[in-house]
Amino acid sequence: MIFKILMLAAVVAALFYMVMQPRRGRAGFTAGPAPVRRSPLFIALCLAAALGLSGALITAVIWMGSVAGGVTGGGYHGEADFLLTIAGALLAIAIACGVGAFFKRRG
Repeated sequence: MIFKILMLAAVVAALFYMVMQPRRGRAGFTAGPAPVRRSPLFIALCLAAALGLSGALITAVIWMGSVAGGVTGGGYHGEADFLLTIAGALLAIAIACGVGAFFKRRG
């Protein structure tokens, strides 16, 4: 299990390295356009959208696991139904933040 977590962390670190690396010019070559400075609000909206989406997915998976216990004979009586409401709210927040980040990026 720890190996899977470390592999996911390595993939995320590699993605950050590819996306966030500075643009450096080599000798004799132009560096291209200057990197765009993003506003802190744009970064916060992107982060909130990512966290909201991951939280919604985790909450939905936990809810599905609790419902599956009733199917297999565990005697589910609706104790974890509030998780579906939380997942929906987190998904709505993630979508709203994603749309806000999209409009903030465009201008």
